Amino acid sequence: MRIVGEMLRRVRVLTRRSEFGRELNEEIRLHQEMKARELIARGLPEDDARCVANRAVGNAMSLSERGREAWGWRWLEDFAQDLRFGARMLRKNPGFAATAVLTLALGIGANTAIFSVVNGVLLRQLPYSDPERLVWAGEYWPRINDEVVPDPDYTNWKLNNRDFESIAAFDSGNQMNITGAGEPERVESVLVTANFTSVLAVQPSFGRSFLTEEGAPGAKLVAILSDAFWKRKFGEARDILGRDIALNGQLYTVVGVMPERFRFPDRRPNPEILLPFQLPPKVDWNVGRVSLTRVIGRLKPGVSVAQAKAELAGLSKEAEKDVPAMFVHARDGMEVRVTGLHEKLVGDTRPTLLILLAAVGLVLLIGCVNLANLQLARSANRQKELAVRTAIGAGRTRLMRQLLTEAILIAALGAVVGLLLAVSGVRALAEYAPSNFLQVGNIALDRWVLLFALGITSLTAALFGTFPALRASSPDVNVGLKSARILSLDGINQSKLRGVLVTCELTLALTLLAASGLLLRSLVLLSNVDPGFDPTNLLTVSVTLPESKYERPEQKTAFFDRVLERILELPAVRSAAMSSSLPLTKYVRGAALAVEGEPSSESGLRPLVPMQHVTARYFATLKVPSREGRVFENRDFTRNPESVIANEAFVRRYFPHGEVVGKRIRLGGVSAPWKTIVGVVGDVRHTSLNHEAEPEVYVPYAGENTPSTAMLAVRTELDPRSLVAAVRNEVMAVDAEQPIFAVTTMEQRIANAASGTRFNATLLGFFGFAALALAAVGVYGVIAYSVAERTHEIGIRVALGASRGDVTRMVMSPGMTMTAAGIVLGMIGAAFATRFLAGLLYGIGPGDPVTLGAAAGTLGVVALAACYLPARRATRVDPMAALRDE
Repeated sequence: MRIVGEMLRRVRVLTRRSEFGRELNEEIRLHQEMKARELIARGLPEDDARCVANRAVGNAMSLSERGREAWGWRWLEDFAQDLRFGARMLRKNPGFAATAVLTLALGIGANTAIFSVVNGVLLRQLPYSDPERLVWAGEYWPRINDEVVPDPDYTNWKLNNRDFESIAAFDSGNQMNITGAGEPERVESVLVTANFTSVLAVQPSFGRSFLTEEGAPGAKLVAILSDAFWKRKFGEARDILGRDIALNGQLYTVVGVMPERFRFPDRRPNPEILLPFQLPPKVDWNVGRVSLTRVIGRLKPGVSVAQAKAELAGLSKEAEKDVPAMFVHARDGMEVRVTGLHEKLVGDTRPTLLILLAAVGLVLLIGCVNLANLQLARSANRQKELAVRTAIGAGRTRLMRQLLTEAILIAALGAVVGLLLAVSGVRALAEYAPSNFLQVGNIALDRWVLLFALGITSLTAALFGTFPALRASSPDVNVGLKSARILSLDGINQSKLRGVLVTCELTLALTLLAASGLLLRSLVLLSNVDPGFDPTNLLTVSVTLPESKYERPEQKTAFFDRVLERILELPAVRSAAMSSSLPLTKYVRGAALAVEGEPSSESGLRPLVPMQHVTARYFATLKVPSREGRVFENRDFTRNPESVIANEAFVRRYFPHGEVVGKRIRLGGVSAPWKTIVGVVGDVRHTSLNHEAEPEVYVPYAGENTPSTAMLAVRTELDPRSLVAAVRNEVMAVDAEQPIFAVTTMEQRIANAASGTRFNATLLGFFGFAALALAAVGVYGVIAYSVAERTHEIGIRVALGASRGDVTRMVMSPGMTMTAAGIVLGMIGAAFATRFLAGLLYGIGPGDPVTLGAAAGTLGVVALAACYLPARRATRVDPMAALRDE
């Protein structure tokens, strides 16, 4: 209770401090007056009595100060006083204040914005109960370069493991047509096992999860909707439960709606509909179809990831004796992998984000060094003020407190402006960041980001304020009180110190400039890559036909033939074609390859080759060049197509020394028919721009194995986006319930393919430019201050006959020395730092001499220009005016 009472007393005194101060001063005057009257009564003259009374009571100012200290929290009053004085000093020097605040605002704002991404992606826990116990389990198959789990292996893991509380599986996702609920559209769906939500410990916001029996083959078709899809498509109707929706022509009963904040545990956009994954209840490799699944699990308390991996690997090893022959060689080199779910979702975004965070950290560090330099120069200009304050009794601690308070004030103002910049930066990052960033975590300014901003604000105040305050808090009173400018030994030492700080700035700036240059050059090289086709004026549209409605191959081909005929009749269309997958999308199909006359490998394992189903005008529409033979003709589109076209990469790998046209290959099992290669076309970069074209073959879109999903390519004479509505109308004219999706231009697909590199290069380029600008300001400030400090000396030199060239060389010489040292040290730093960029570069290595040389040259030119401007002003010094001022 005494502590509470004391706190309340101090708060009352603090809030009424001026009133208590007046009362204290009146009490001191009362005591002085009473003592004076007592002395006058004894016979002393009035003037003498008042003097003696004042001495007897004590110094009124000292008594007042001691009384205020007794009230408590004196430090708070002193801090407020120092803040007011610091604000007055900043108002007196608006140029310095603006430079300091904007420099810190840039550094703090950029760091806060990037940290918001780091926090959302790397640091924030997944939105599930006990997320540290959730893991991703998979079998890495080198042949397909992917982590998948065949459903018999999943069932084996689920039934026989002892380290997991539960294991769930889901597929790679699919898009389905929803009809009968407004305009037909394409929606993202995913198959999940019945225990999927229980593994994540997430339940629908209303309704229920899937029942165990609903995951059995042949069970009733049910669905769970995402919150966003329920709101968008059904207007938040609460009677959605029990209602049937038509997906790909089949009716599914809605049984639940997921929570608003639910996030699917995969690096994909949140699916809009969850469907039950109906898998066999027992391990059975002999069923007609094996599904490839993705597996997540919840470990039992105390079980490590290594233990879980060892157990699952053992189970897979034991089951190998039951694996059919067709899967044995496909599993060669298979490795069981178990990783934390958060680590799996973060994936390759971690190094990119850490590099960006290091880059903005360097920008902030350069800004702090710059401000420390400015503070040192400013404290030298305040030498007389600090000497006067020392002469009248201010101690070193008091001066340091004042100078640090000014630094805190600058940092606080920079933080306020920086947070405003960070708000805009976060919006820009959310809009332009690659989709894999946004799918991993939510980017926002939450309390942790604000705490980070507070932390770096305090750190910046300490970095740029402490050392200058230490240097300035012990001024030489004898030198400081003299009116003339005297170049003392301390001033020479400070000049050397400022030179060292500028060299550090240049070193850091060159390191960051070299990194940004490498990424920018990678972007240029990637943008100039020939994709193997002409992307201009090319509209791309995707269509998937429901198997329930289009069961027979001839129905599918008839649908697409009619659609292409109608699209070709549109006025602005020059050509149109269709493919099972267009360039810069995932391959849909592949086939095991056998070359006629070539012996099989000892293991019997045949290579897998991507296979594209295309229509007759495909190569002409995309302008893929024909290299040899011919392209497809109408006669090739039969019920059992026998023609095939290969790309150049295919020829280089499988026919390196002989003719290819007329050769026969087999695509599929031993019972598949032989097909004749009738032509060779140019390579197309199908998977991405930064990967060389893979061997692939093209077959006619006809016959028994025609896919249900097709991508249309429409070459136009106008802006292809202007034909979107017309193309949609033509598709719906053939089938009113058939939606189109993934509508975009091929140029946009190419831009999206380079979005990650462009994002990294843009951010690092901006940070590199900021570092270059800050370094230039630092060099200019030091040289300009040196010119101002040596004006008297320059005047004497000019009066004694020094030429403009002599003055220019004298002024620029220190700057050139600092620049040379900064470039040498910066090249060493860049050689070390750029090694971490190797995974983000395309077409060049981290030690690319052209880029590093260009970065060094750019920094050198900018730094010398920053030196030349003050030097040019120094050549215009009037010697008579300089000497008269002194």
